[in-house]
Amino acid sequence: MALGKASGLLEQAQYQGAVNILETFSKTKCDARIYLLLAAAHEANGDSGKAEEALALAHTAWPANTSIAASLAREYMNGGHVDKALQTLSDFHVTARTPLQEMQEGVIVYIAAHRLVPAQAVAETACKSYPSLPTLLLLANVLQLEGRYKDVNRLLEDQRKAFGDSPTFLITLAESESDAMLFDHARADLEHAIALDNKSYQAHYLLGTVLIAQSETDRAESEYRTAIQLAPNQPRTYYQLALIFRDKQDEANEESMLKQALAADDHYAPAYCEMGRILMGQHRLADAVTQLNLAIQYNPQIEQAYYLMARAYAGLGQKDKADAIVKRYTALRAANRRSSVDTHPGQLGVDDGARK
Repeated sequence: MALGKASGLLEQAQYQGAVNILETFSKTKCDARIYLLLAAAHEANGDSGKAEEALALAHTAWPANTSIAASLAREYMNGGHVDKALQTLSDFHVTARTPLQEMQEGVIVYIAAHRLVPAQAVAETACKSYPSLPTLLLLANVLQLEGRYKDVNRLLEDQRKAFGDSPTFLITLAESESDAMLFDHARADLEHAIALDNKSYQAHYLLGTVLIAQSETDRAESEYRTAIQLAPNQPRTYYQLALIFRDKQDEANEESMLKQALAADDHYAPAYCEMGRILMGQHRLADAVTQLNLAIQYNPQIEQAYYLMARAYAGLGQKDKADAIVKRYTALRAANRRSSVDTHPGQLGVDDGARK
């Protein structure tokens, strides 16, 4: 009776009334649904802290309840606590009857925590239990993150007849085709996607990347500029334009694009790295070190920054610092190569720069 009454109050947007009813029962731990509804009422009432508290209490009592685990994980993800979200899913086991929303939340958490094996397992179950375009693309996206673009191409090509007029489907397929260096196919699919939806940032951005690979720089620049108009807060688009200007030896415009990339996201490491390279060319080695340190601070895995910094320190006559950076660079490079072999066995020939 209490659950039914609380559900009715939630439907009527009487959130505090629902909270008052449910809190009476929340101390008894008699039914997991009490806490799910209570968390929903707190969330709708604007109190995410109490929503998280209710779900955490329920998760302690019912750790294998996927509804509670997924809801609590979502709360943690909203707060930026990926590790807590992952820990919440330690007993998360989906079946064919698990609601799709809970499977999707599980995949989001696993991807954020770089746990691609369980992400793939959940995505495969979702795809089998709820066959649809969203679940198909969910699985394709996980496989892409694993570097399995050939598998993605096979998976999606089999469904082209059913979903070939979906821009999202075409964009996802084109990204894997691009990774496989099937640039003509990727270009055709992206142009089709844009014909269906010319307001797609992702389609214009990826088409720019494909056109660069086909040495059509001017048209690539046009696509990137269109992408910027559609999504001006994406730093990677300015960065790609900067690289075009670098190839044209137009340093002024390159610097301008890099500054715009950092204005969009002042944590965007590739832009700091490229600024450092420019400053080294201008013999401003101390300034270059500052930029390269920022690149490493915001992305400790960016090999090029260590390489350039070692050269900058050597140019400044600071041999000890140069040697220390060389050691870090060598260790990172070896670790990245091992990771590449472990994650993408049999794909050592893939260009490291091909991943987006």
